[in-house]
Amino acid sequence: MKKEVSVNLAWVLVLLGGFVECFWVSGLKYADELIWYILTGCGILISFCCAVVAMQKIEVSVAYAVFVGIGTAGVVLAEMLFFNETFSLLKISLIFILLLGVVGLKFVSRENDEALVGELSQDLGLDFEEKK
Repeated sequence: MKKEVSVNLAWVLVLLGGFVECFWVSGLKYADELIWYILTGCGILISFCCAVVAMQKIEVSVAYAVFVGIGTAGVVLAEMLFFNETFSLLKISLIFILLLGVVGLKFVSRENDEALVGELSQDLGLDFEEKK
């Protein structure tokens, strides 16, 4: 019997996958020994498994945008903080805009639409569900 994940758990998996992505992407550039290549491969496996499981419950477009957005922002910040990439206010501003777009996508996702419609119909006294 297949157990289905909840929407909240799916979002946790997207966040976890995006966070792990920050590490394995850096591993692609900086790995120089077998152990680091193995850890990079494990990171790829973990992050994509998290994304695949989450996308069974969340819209693919929104989940993938959040997943990649977290990874992108994390890698850019890690490069500046830990790997001596030049700090740029423009890069920080663009990452902020990227994250605003990702958060915006989350708020306009289908599960939020369905919850909003349900709340509004209840508040307005409308019942669209079939009565048995």
